[in-house]
Amino acid sequence: MFGAKYFEQVIPDQVRLMERPVRLTLNLTNGDELIVHALVAAHEGYVVLKVHGKGKNPQHSKPWQTANPKDDPAIHDQATVPYSSIALAFLTAKTTIGDERTLTGFERALQG
Repeated sequence: MFGAKYFEQVIPDQVRLMERPVRLTLNLTNGDELIVHALVAAHEGYVVLKVHGKGKNPQHSKPWQTANPKDDPAIHDQATVPYSSIALAFLTAKTTIGDERTLTGFERALQG
């Protein structure tokens, strides 16, 4: 069963070991599929994630981007997912060149 430890510790360790941009896909028990961009927060019964939506993500305004140069200018969808609804988590380093749907936001792993 998935829980906060998986998102806070296991994924960052796996990302670090894979040494390259990765994609995390969550398959839910209702048949939906989420491509994860970043972890927002992991709680006792659920996780809040930034996810890739369909189509191109909107961008923050130029003033916001100037004030927050280290932050991603893309605005991602957010999903709150109960752990019990996650059927499968698939982490892969096989991404298509130019595909921006990679996983970030697990800073502990990415900083080594």
